[in-house]
Amino acid sequence: MQIRTVHEVKITLPGDEPDDLDVLDRLPREGEPITEQVVTGDLLARASLTSTTIARSWLTSADLGSATLSNVTLERCVLTGCTLIGARFDTVTFKNVIFENCRLDYTTFHQVKTAGPVGFVGCSLAEATFTASSLTAAAFDGCKLSGLTFDGCDLRGADLRGNDLTGLTGATALRGATIGQSQVAALAELLLDELSITVAADPR
Repeated sequence: MQIRTVHEVKITLPGDEPDDLDVLDRLPREGEPITEQVVTGDLLARASLTSTTIARSWLTSADLGSATLSNVTLERCVLTGCTLIGARFDTVTFKNVIFENCRLDYTTFHQVKTAGPVGFVGCSLAEATFTASSLTAAAFDGCKLSGLTFDGCDLRGADLRGNDLTGLTGATALRGATIGQSQVAALAELLLDELSITVAADPR
């Protein structure tokens, strides 16, 4: 069993390498699982996946732009080099999932839960939004977070070390998260702006 570590989060990878798996060649029906498959190309672009499970699969250079995933579970999946611009994740559960070098700009995550470890590595999450989500088992590393919004989220235990926090919205949602020493100044600026605090010269 192969393990990938992102910061201190250990993520179990799919059991087989992509070359050993079949390539998904059609859209699944509602409720039909995707198991031990390779997903590539634009098959899932603008697709709607509902009430299904994607397990032990690799999504490689796949286009999921404007796709909608509702009541979906992703377990032991690796998404690498994928485009998910404008995608919507609604009531989705992640467990042992890695997003690596993926474009997640303008993606919306609503009621997403990390039931197991999840890693975002080298991803762009510009203008993405997490609402009413539990990200307690998530680790972010080397990601672009400009304009990323956390609204009503639980990030206790999440690890945000190694990311540029500039432009992040919803900094108060980071209660209980882990950041690096080098990020303290950026977080302070975000909190000052979010809380409309004015820093003035000390009175003489």
